[in-house]
Amino acid sequence: MKRIFFIALAVVCCFAGYGIYSYTVADWRLAPDPQTAVMETRLEPAEAEWHAPLLKGLFRKALSRRDAASEAALGPIGTAPLPLSLALPQGFEHRVRLLREGEPVFDGQAAAWEPIALEAGAYALEIDCSVPETNGTAGYGSFRYRCTFTVEPAPEPALLTGRTELRQGDVAALRLVHIPPGLAPHAETELGMAIFTPDGPGAWYVAIPVGNAQNPGQYGIRVQAGDRSFETTITVLPFDFVEQNLIVDTSSAAISEANSPAAYREYREKIPPLFDTYDAERHWHGVFAVPADGRVSTEFGTIRYTNGDYSRPRRHNGMDIAAPEGTPVFAPNAGRVVMAERLLNTGNTVVIEHGGGLKSYFFHLSRIDAAPGGMAEKGAQIGAVGSTGYSTGPHLHYEVRIGNRPINPSMLFEADAGLYCAEGGEEDAQLREAFRRREE
Repeated sequence: MKRIFFIALAVVCCFAGYGIYSYTVADWRLAPDPQTAVMETRLEPAEAEWHAPLLKGLFRKALSRRDAASEAALGPIGTAPLPLSLALPQGFEHRVRLLREGEPVFDGQAAAWEPIALEAGAYALEIDCSVPETNGTAGYGSFRYRCTFTVEPAPEPALLTGRTELRQGDVAALRLVHIPPGLAPHAETELGMAIFTPDGPGAWYVAIPVGNAQNPGQYGIRVQAGDRSFETTITVLPFDFVEQNLIVDTSSAAISEANSPAAYREYREKIPPLFDTYDAERHWHGVFAVPADGRVSTEFGTIRYTNGDYSRPRRHNGMDIAAPEGTPVFAPNAGRVVMAERLLNTGNTVVIEHGGGLKSYFFHLSRIDAAPGGMAEKGAQIGAVGSTGYSTGPHLHYEVRIGNRPINPSMLFEADAGLYCAEGGEEDAQLREAFRRREE
């Protein structure tokens, strides 16, 4: 009887062990879960073997799998350092191998992984994680992870040009792309100030004035970025400026003061020094807005005479918007307030630097609602329409300059104006479209 009992007990144990054995055939929940990631993409094991202990080591089940589909194909990546992340359970050893075109680039532990300058080519990354077999009751085994990727050649620097035929008063816009870090490009041209400002990773933007007094003809622009140089040509077309005879009551004490030598001396001391200043960053985005509601009483570039004296014509360097006194005046785009004070000639005056030397000038305000040095967001009220200084009635004189060259404010209100266009010479259509359709 005892013999039969022990035989039955052995059979029961065998069936129980077989049941446990069968249950764990594909039960990887009993195995550890080493976590590896490349470029924030978690990898799954392409090969794995694990000997899982059961019933405190009385039984041990070998789990094994091979899944070629788990070999991650990361596709093309840039030349930036390759991020690698490992989170291994205690007791695991590991080894990392990186191969380019079959040749080893790195072979070692993750702690020694350093940023690698990745050349163009096809790469394979292998990560082996393992726990050695011991005489104890712990599990042991190995996990192998694989991924492949390619590194495309770095794109060549390129110059995107806007319209190359522009009327007097417009803006020539250029954009450099794929410029290596640490290089600040510069431009040389007879057209006027040309200050590049950063415009995204590896990209730079410059707005170059075509002033109202720029003689029609062709003008070269030469751009230098490190050892790379680019050239383009702008054709300046004439603009048909109108003429105006302005009637001014010179007997008025206010007009006499605003038109006095002292007033012009103060103007020369305050305004022209601003022409050579600029912010190295670009504050404005999107299409400029009209700064005040009203009627345009004098267009930009008008050839103006005073009281019938045709021997002394002057160019009107801005646009006049006639409106009732007190009408709000708003910042047409974002920028830094570089002047907010009363001058004898221009009255209450506000000047905003939008970046790269592009400035807005607001003259004859009834009051000032901005402070020097502060930032003005697009649409923020900076003052109100008035008739201070050399003025014959309530209006806003709105002037825009890049450096010392006046440009036509009306052209800034058009979405297809030269300021917003910089296309050509670059195959990336999405890049050009994003530039042209900037969000406000």
